Amino acid sequence: MDPEKQPFRVCIIGAGLSGLVCGMRLSKKGAKVTIVEELTYPGGLLASTRTGRENLELIPHHLRKTDRALLSLIKEVGLDDKVEWYDSLWYGKASHKKVGYFGDGFSVLINRLIQDITDNGGNIHYSTTVCEISAGPDSYTTSCVLTDSGKLDIESDYVIFTGSCRSFVSISHGLPIPLNIKDQLMNITYKASVSLMMVMKTKHTDVYIRQMKDPVPIKRIVNHTNCFGTRGYGGNVVYLVGEVNISDPLWIASDEEIMAAYVAALRKTYPSIKKSNIKSWRITKVRYATSEKYPDQDLTNPLEGLYVCSESLSKFGVTDTPENRMDPVVSLANTICRKISEKETKPS
Repeated sequence: MDPEKQPFRVCIIGAGLSGLVCGMRLSKKGAKVTIVEELTYPGGLLASTRTGRENLELIPHHLRKTDRALLSLIKEVGLDDKVEWYDSLWYGKASHKKVGYFGDGFSVLINRLIQDITDNGGNIHYSTTVCEISAGPDSYTTSCVLTDSGKLDIESDYVIFTGSCRSFVSISHGLPIPLNIKDQLMNITYKASVSLMMVMKTKHTDVYIRQMKDPVPIKRIVNHTNCFGTRGYGGNVVYLVGEVNISDPLWIASDEEIMAAYVAALRKTYPSIKKSNIKSWRITKVRYATSEKYPDQDLTNPLEGLYVCSESLSKFGVTDTPENRMDPVVSLANTICRKISEKETKPS
């Protein structure tokens, strides 16, 4: 970069994995990076909570040997020695699968990305809700509201949005995005997720993951500690992951009602489980968890200098079923950062 040239400015909306990857890469390229996050904590779908003496993800995650972009990122930030690989038993599968997990949970990756961003002069604003993205002759303005009702306007040369496509359309309605692009973004539909994470006194099976067709509402049982050990959690960690429409009664049910429904469904498969075996539990709801199909064309760059980094846009023109995995969105974040960097290094 020309030492006399002013650093290019990037506003990133969302401090989940993709937003932090973009922030890390672009801040290292000399960009002035500002990240805004609606929640009070980072991580997005990789957010963690303290469980016993350990950090544990609110929603289950693991690494796969095929996660090329993600594993390359982990090596790049110097955390490859923190990854341990385990044999895992999947229900109904003839063979075990190798899956990976960090010695201290995925929070070590989130924290390392944040450290790299701040070390390179980037800023992260939490409890900051984006209301609108508007465009001037030479830059974008991202208008935000703070929890104290204050306002924050961020001027930038580039904007990277990392949430759902529908949320993007709602805050970019004033931008001259072609109508056919806007319609395709709005037509990307999502399933919501309701997950129950429990710490149990004893384990009920040796299986790591069991996909459920019935009973509803549980779609997947993930026995985290069967694979990665009980560590300092204070018991056996089990996730019950459900997929719902927001019109379903379960979506608006109380945490206690969801807990009762999930445990009742679990006991149909494992009748020996008793409520007294549950030491602690927590419900996590995600409104835009998984998109139902990929778009027909690439929608990641609807306007010059404006990007949407979402797993639902990581492929296009295919009939694959989206699975909301980490690797595709890391790969997409890499691609977006490369495009921005190439624009900034081209002679003016």
